[in-house]
Formats: sequence, C-alpha cells, structure tokens
Amino acid sequence: MWKLYISKKKNLKYLSDLINLIQKDSIFKEFYYFDKIPSTQELAFKIIKRKKIIHPSVIICNSQTMGKGRNSSVWSSKKGGIWVSLILETNMKVEKLFMFMMISSICICETIEQKTNLKPTLKWPNDIFINGKKVAGILLDIESDMDNNKNNIILGMGINTNNDLNSILHEIQVNKKPSYYNITTLKKELNDIKISNMDFLSKLLDNINTFLLKINTNPFLYESVFKNYKERIMNSKNVLQYVFKNDNIVLNGELVDLVHDGSLLVKDLQQNKIINISSANNVELK
Repeated sequence: MWKLYISKKKNLKYLSDLINLIQKDSIFKEFYYFDKIPSTQELAFKIIKRKKIIHPSVIICNSQTMGKGRNSSVWSSKKGGIWVSLILETNMKVEKLFMFMMISSICICETIEQKTNLKPTLKWPNDIFINGKKVAGILLDIESDMDNNKNNIILGMGINTNNDLNSILHEIQVNKKPSYYNITTLKKELNDIKISNMDFLSKLLDNINTFLLKINTNPFLYESVFKNYKERIMNSKNVLQYVFKNDNIVLNGELVDLVHDGSLLVKDLQQNKIINISSANNVELK
C-alpha cells in the first residue's frame, strides 16, 4: 500500500503512472510530489522530524527555488530536470553510511547508460559528468536518532535532463553564483533530443531499490558496491583533470587509489609522498 502526498490533484496521475512503472517489490512506499518547493532536501528533514515512524520515501518536485548543492551552494533546479530526495532509515554504523553515496552515484551512472547510451564519468565523490561537463550531483545528509540507535539518510539527487541549459547559465551569471564546472544536460548531449523524466526516474528508483533490498541480506554487498564505485572513480582520471589541495595548498598530484571509507589516496608528485584526502573541498577540476 502506497501513501501519496501531492500539491495539486493533477499530480496524482503522475505518481500513479510512476508507481505502475517501478518494481513491485520496491521498498519505497511513500511518495511526495510538488510543482515548486524551496528544496526537496529541506522538506525531507521536516518529514523526519514530524514522523515517529520513517518509511522509505521519495520526494519529487518540478522545480526548486533553493535547491541545495555542496557547501550550502544553490543548485539551479528549473522545470525540466529531475529533482528528488530519498528518505531511508538504517541501523548501519556511521562509518559505513558512505555506501549510500556510492550506490546513488553508481545508479545514476547506470541509468544514464541504460536510457541514453551516453558514457558518464564519476568524479570523486559525487558528481556525474558527460563529455567533461557536469550533468548531475548528489547530496548525502545524515540525521542520527540516538534513542533508537538508527540513522536517517537523506539522499538528494539533481539531474539535468531536459531543463534549459541557457537558463542555467544565465542564472549563474546574473546571480553571480560560483560555477565550479562546465555544465550540461542530457538533452544537450543527445543533440536536443528530449528524454522521458518519468522513464528515467522509474529506472533510477528500480536500480537503487535493487541494491537496497540486499543491504541486510548480502554481507558482501559493501565490497561489491565499493569495487564498482572505485572502478568508476579511478577511470575518471583518464577523462577529467583533477586539482588537489592539502592544507589549503594546491599540489601537483596524481590519483592513486580509493580507501574503503571512501577517501582518496593521492601522490604528491613534488614531495613524492602519498596523502589521504577525505574532503570534497580539496578536490576540484582544471
């Protein structure tokens, strides 16, 4: 049985059609759908605070007025893209929760591959690029419930599918927002061919669901996910030019390996030593 929360009656058909497309064994049983809200991520926090029992939930909106990016930056979230947050509850230890970031990163890449035949690149730790331009990003927020020994996971995903690229670039320029990377959309990379957001989102939810169903039953899942994620990260150095920082000093570095906690091992080529980088703020692109 599903619970649906909508801002307008016309949105009911969208959710009904989406539910009919996803796997019948899907763990997601609560769906929220809005035309416009400040942020799916912020709404997820409010839902967690309000509810005594947390069910795996999906929050979708057509546009966000204050979409969240890394370091509280604003993610342009105009109509046409996919803006979604997932609410999950787990008793996994905090040091293992990076697996949810790895799963969502892998699943966005796989969905792009399955639905478009484009070849995405995964930049550490959570940005998806196509042809050297950013097309999607992921935000992982954790809220611990110390009384019940559980952690609430909020996975925010923003995917530039059919939203207008010129509008994004204009918004960045007018508002003088920092743009760390070149930006693109799936539609742009497909030579202006529009994709179905509903088909894409249903496939993405199915891909994520496939992993989540195994979390409590497959003791080797972490290793499997880590291997997939690591391969994609290590392959990214063949496509993207990384810039690393250590103690706020830019260094001439080379990506060497990925540690099981999700951090990077980078070789400082000037000092000929290996350093560990765990903050995304210390990894940019040329």
